[in-house]
This record gives sequence, C-alpha cells and structure tokens, in this order.
Amino acid sequence: MTAFAALFHRDGRPADRWPNSGLASLRQRGVSHVARNGPVMLAGTDMEAPYPDTARPVLIVAADVRLDNRTEIESRLGLPPYPHLPDASLIAALYDRYGQDCTAYLLGDFAFLLWDEKERTLFGARDHSGVRPFYYHSTPRLFMAATTIGTLLQSGVSPAIDDAGIADFVAGAVADTTSTLYRHIRRLPPGHNILVTEGDVRIQRYWELTPQAPPPEKDWTDHFRHLFEQAVACRMADASTGVLLSGGLDSSSIAMTASRIGEAHDRPPLPSLSMTFDATPGWSDGPFLQSVVQAGRFPAQYLPSDDHDPLRDIDTTLDEQAGLYLAYNHGASRRLYHHAGRAGITSLLDGHGGDEVVSHGFGRLNELAMAHRWASLWRESNGVARLFGGSTWHVAAPHLDHVMAIRKIRQRWRRMSGSSLAVSPGPDFTTALVAPDLARRTAIRARQEAIAPSRSAYQTEQQRHLAILTGPHQPYAFEILDRAAAAAGIELLFPFYDRRLVDFCLSLPSNAKLAKGYPRAILRDAMAGTLPEPVRLRRDKFDFTGQFRAGMARHRTHLQSVLDGQADMLAPYLDLSVARAAIARLDQGDAGGTTPLFAAWRIALLGRWLARSADSIPETVSACGRTR
Repeated sequence: MTAFAALFHRDGRPADRWPNSGLASLRQRGVSHVARNGPVMLAGTDMEAPYPDTARPVLIVAADVRLDNRTEIESRLGLPPYPHLPDASLIAALYDRYGQDCTAYLLGDFAFLLWDEKERTLFGARDHSGVRPFYYHSTPRLFMAATTIGTLLQSGVSPAIDDAGIADFVAGAVADTTSTLYRHIRRLPPGHNILVTEGDVRIQRYWELTPQAPPPEKDWTDHFRHLFEQAVACRMADASTGVLLSGGLDSSSIAMTASRIGEAHDRPPLPSLSMTFDATPGWSDGPFLQSVVQAGRFPAQYLPSDDHDPLRDIDTTLDEQAGLYLAYNHGASRRLYHHAGRAGITSLLDGHGGDEVVSHGFGRLNELAMAHRWASLWRESNGVARLFGGSTWHVAAPHLDHVMAIRKIRQRWRRMSGSSLAVSPGPDFTTALVAPDLARRTAIRARQEAIAPSRSAYQTEQQRHLAILTGPHQPYAFEILDRAAAAAGIELLFPFYDRRLVDFCLSLPSNAKLAKGYPRAILRDAMAGTLPEPVRLRRDKFDFTGQFRAGMARHRTHLQSVLDGQADMLAPYLDLSVARAAIARLDQGDAGGTTPLFAAWRIALLGRWLARSADSIPETVSACGRTR
C-alpha cells in the first residue's frame, strides 16, 4: 500500500509541523517519509526528495502510485533500467523535463503532489479512472491534501456536513466527482490536475476518455486478449499477490489469465480467495467456482458467508470510511479483505469493473431498432431475457417505438388513459427519502436526474458505454474499496481498469459487446481455451439481494426504534414518513421491491453515524443552516 499527504502554508509561514495527529492515520499505509521545504511539508510511502547537498532547485514528490509504463518512461528520459527507483522519482524526472504536461506520459494508478521550489507551486494529479483517491482542503491561507478523508479530519479540518453530500447519500447515489460528505473537503476528479500557488488554486482536465477507431474486425479478439493479459501481468509483480474469485466471468477471466502467465514464467499459482454461500438458497456459483479452482490449480481459501449481516461491525466500518458511504455489500467484501490479510496476502487482483469496461452491449438493442433489424433485435432480446429471467417481449418492447405506427398508438393510449387511470406508485425511496427542506436547498431531484441513465431510444451503445465509464459512481466506488482494503493491509488491483483496455473496449462497435444473445461477447471470445466452457458461456449471476433482505429484516424492530428515538436528529435529513414506509416494506419480502430495502440500510447507517457524532459535530454543522 502507498499513500501521500501534503500541506502548503499559502501565506508563506514555514511548515515546521503537521497539525494534530493527521499523519499518524497514514502509518498503517506505510507512510514514514516526511520532507519539508519552506511553507510546504509532504509525506508519503513513495517519495522523491532532494539530497541535502544538491545545488538544483528542489522538487519534492509524494505519491500514491503504481506505474504500468516504467520501461517506456525510462527510455523516454534516457535513464538506465533501475527497478528499485521509486515511481515518485520517475514522476519528478518527467516533471523536470515536461513540466505540467508530465501527466501525458503516465500510465497506471496514481495520485500525487509535487512541490516546485523554483516556481513556488504545488502541482498534483489523479489518474485517468480515479483508482487512487485524492482529497483536499483549501483556504486562502492553507492547502492540505491526502489519500484519505480521515487524514484531513484528524489534521483539524472541520467536519461540518455538506448539504449536497449528505443529500446524495440519503437519495442513494453520488451525483458528482468533487463533493464529499464534508463541506470543507473536496475530491479531485479523475483525469484532472491541480496547481496551487500562494494566490490561486486551479483545477483543469488533462485527459478525457474519447472513442478511438477500432482495429479491423478480424483482430478484435486477439487484440483484446493481448491487452487483457498485459493488464493482468502488470499487476502481478508482488510475490504476495492473490486473486479474488467468485466463479463469475470477470473474476474467473482474471484468475485463469494470471494462471497462464504464471505457468509461462514458471511461477507458483496465486492463492485464490472466495466467499461461499452453501446454505443460501439460490447460490449457484459453487460448481463454476470449483471448475476454475481446479483448472488453475489455485491454492484456494474459502470464507463461508451465509451468516452475513449487512449491519455487522457498523461502528468499525463508519470509522474506516470516515463517515457515511454507499456500498450495500461492503461488509462481506471487508471480511474477505481481512481474511486475506491474515493469510499474509498484501495485494489482490479484483474483477471490479468488468461490466462497466467491457460493457454488456445493451445499447445494441437501440441500434438494431433504429436500423429496423427486427429479427436481430428479437434474437438479441431473447438472450438478454435469459440473462435477467424475464420475457423476450419485455426486453424488446421498449425499442418498438421506432415503428411509427406503434409509436402513435402508444402516444394515443397515453393521452386517452390520462390521469384517470394512473395509479400512484408511492414514494420512490430515493429522492423522496430526503427531508423536504434539504431537498429544496440541494435541488436533489435535479442532481439525481442529471446522472440517471438515459432512456432515449436513440442512444447508441457507444454513447451509453461512455456515460457509464465517466459517471461519478466509478471513482466513488474506488474510494470506498481503497479504504476498506487498506484497513486490512491490502492493496486492490483492477486489471479491467487498465487505461489501454478501457480505450480499446470503448472503441469497439456494439456487435463486439452483445452477440448471439451473449453480453460482453468480446471477453467471452478472448477467453476461449482459457476459461472452462461452462464459466465462459455462463449467463446468470448470483443475486445477493435475497441474502441482503433477510439480513435487514432481522433489524426491522431496531430500525423502527431508531426512527422513533432519533426523530429530531434525523428530521433535518430524512422525510420521516417515507423512512417509516421503507422500513414497513421489509415485511413484504420480494414484493416490497429493492429501493425501500436499500433505503432502510441507509437509514440505519445515518442513524448510527449521527448518534456517534452527536457530541463531536460542531453547532455550525446543522443541515438546515441553523445552529443547534
């Protein structure tokens, strides 16, 4: 694990000490180096700092970084291969040569800050997908930044609650890439850099994901396989690396690719770690999981998880996450990370992002309808229906608006039915859960609608794919995963988010993503001969909702007591009548739907967080802008 922190007294005061106990919070991540220069102090695991006798102007770099293109950078700079040279030193050398354009030559996962003594500037950047976190606090006199929110809070930054941040939590979706739960702490968006001087803080985009021209169709599968193998190999450098394995397509593809790479280099197989749910109805992953373990000869470790409680260790997780967070199955993943840490594993290959990066290709259905290719639309809809357990008609019907006659009939029916036949659906348990006053101040409905998936019948697959890859939920998920894994001493590695693979997958046309009823077709094609066939052609995926529902139902009485006993505390954030309706739905099983189920979890977290914070949150924190 690596991490960084930086402090810049913009008023020129010398940085002779770090405030409070902020740096102590990063010791578990290996931060042990500190460098000072005038008004600046930087700390990190991976650092480049000047030697005392150097005559050149000082460049100090503190970085949370894992570079994929060290050899390319060394060649560009004319440096001899030096495997023990810190990645931060390569960033410093690139900056020395190219200045703020240095980010154009970085490939990997990174967040860093660099102090340029000559220019008296603090320059930093976050990687293209936001895999590494970057939080900062800025005032006219002081700038601070760190890998974690906790570092800033423990360094004296106010924990005053941000209206938009807490409204997003209550509604159940993060709506931007900059806000946090705390008013005075911000996030640097992915693909952006930051330049801090005594008089200004400037943030600008240095990279934007844009579709490229794909290679010839005959090369698609081979090119994907090459990029995927490269992405996995780049992340296997550590001898204590393991692989998360569920038996699904994504994790199995990574595991078996890692197995092939290991065999080619005469390395022992990586240990695999898996959660099992043998006593849970509907768990179908077991046979697929075992077939991969046997094929890859993995030394497998299993963590039985049938007794998973969504609210287990709630106080500990709130501390680890430095507040509220949106990750409903976080507890199960957290247990697996700690199991890995106890087994001596320090990094884990993780299949997170396979759905988003490769894409299911569902936008192809729009494209087929726009081209009036009805037979192909029906065939692909049939495959999608089998994936989700619905009917082919249910999948295909929304796309029939491209037939003028059907569109006119539907429009006429909607006008005729009007409001007289409309049935009130009740609260949506997302934006409706937000307290009315908070909802008005934050325009929460408009915030959430701005990030909602498009329902346009004219959206192409590439447009849909791009919207998913650049949505605010992507970096937010990385931030939660980073904090959870770091608490167990684990670094997570995400092969699917290798930038070269992301670029390539976005460039592919829709028939490479959805073909013959199979979503993520290019991945399946590339894994032919590598994955066991039942896994490669698997359509289903275990749905954790039933287990989550059973766990939450056990807390129904407690949740009701939280609403009753903490009504005054919760009222600035929750519409209490909607909250009670959500908890009442826990008795209805599957008929209650998923949105009230997840709302109940958010209510539980909010209630516990507010109760624990009641004695420490300052008066100015009140969500309604009133002191308490």
